[in-house]
Amino acid sequence: MLNRRRFLVAASSGIVVAALGQLPSGASSTAGGGVGSNKTRQLTEFPFRAVAPSIGQDGFYPEVRLSQTTPFQGGALLVTASNALAGTARVFGRDYVLGPGPEGVAGIVGFGTEDPPGAANLVVSLTDTLGQPLNYGYSITVRATQWTFDDIIIPPSPPPDPNAPPPPPPPPNDQPFLNEAYARLTTRMWEGAWIIPIELGGDIWISGYFGEERSFNGGPRGGHHGGSDIAAPANTPVRATNRGVVALSMLGSIRGNVVAIDHGSGIVSSYGHMSSANVATGQTVERGDVIGYVGSTGLSTGPHLHWELAVSGVLVDGLRWLDGTQGF
Repeated sequence: MLNRRRFLVAASSGIVVAALGQLPSGASSTAGGGVGSNKTRQLTEFPFRAVAPSIGQDGFYPEVRLSQTTPFQGGALLVTASNALAGTARVFGRDYVLGPGPEGVAGIVGFGTEDPPGAANLVVSLTDTLGQPLNYGYSITVRATQWTFDDIIIPPSPPPDPNAPPPPPPPPNDQPFLNEAYARLTTRMWEGAWIIPIELGGDIWISGYFGEERSFNGGPRGGHHGGSDIAAPANTPVRATNRGVVALSMLGSIRGNVVAIDHGSGIVSSYGHMSSANVATGQTVERGDVIGYVGSTGLSTGPHLHWELAVSGVLVDGLRWLDGTQGF
């Protein structure tokens, strides 16, 4: 009987098999002798055995690729697997979903500011095309990032004007809404290269780096800045870093006018302190679409964009996604 495995070996590997099955009754083949040998045996099974790489008992084995094995703190790596239906990648007790894509299945694994540098184990668990589970283990090395430092001086608020009308109620805290957006897990929509929301040059520059440690008004250094700050003139257009669906568009007390875009497979970007938003929740956007304009709303000392990128809730450095140094 010609089963799928034997057919795949012959068809996909360029192997030509002269006989696929039993010979007719009474047929014989020379075994152990040259021409004229009188040693014969009856063939009751395949006379040949073909072995091909990446092929299991009844299909192709998945092939797993990592875009790199030495990510930085705040960095990321891309995991792809061909001949697989689904999968996850697990590191530091966190699971990252591998979703369908042109590579087979793929997903991005993020490394946070507090992930320890040094050796770590990455486990990729897959379901192959026959529905069978397979596990792959990889040794990776997380490299320590040298964080920048900034001393921020916030001037005191002016004394209240007793003749001024009462201020309007403050907008809601946007952090819980953003956390909810970062927890989304939807079908992959991102594709191709990632772009910076505002092109740098001239009066547009990086005013605050991801992971930066900060001191406020001479206080102790601590914490890590959760995104990249891009200083730019007010009302400069802000563009989507990749394709996705708007998961959040609101005015908040911290990031002011903020938009979050769900790119699928656990990847979400957000854009804060804008003067206004140009999109609504539920709207599909393409890479490069204008989603808002630079402002200084919320807790801000001047016009700039606060750009965040999260992978399954882990904040990572979006600038590292732009130059190909992470292998994607």
